[in-house]
Amino acid sequence: MFGPVLAATPFKDEAEAVAIANGTEFGLVAGVWTQDGARQHRLARAIRSGQVFVNNYGAGGGVELPFGGVKRSGFGREKGFEGLLSFSALKTVAIKHG
Repeated sequence: MFGPVLAATPFKDEAEAVAIANGTEFGLVAGVWTQDGARQHRLARAIRSGQVFVNNYGAGGGVELPFGGVKRSGFGREKGFEGLLSFSALKTVAIKHG
């Protein structure tokens, strides 16, 4: 199955909600709905997903926002500065003079 899917699962507390969200082998996009600003940031940080939307949901954003998944949803990023990193390689050159 590929497409937007909404799964609503009851949970007891924030820790259980994070465990449910992270208890999948996929991690492309996640959505969080809460008016609590501190909770928004905690959950966005704790959920293992390439993108987390808070109080909204949709694919993408502009070309400046990196897009990509984690786990079986892929690796690497498209778009944004981070999308260019896969086309480069870091090299260290240490030269002793004299």
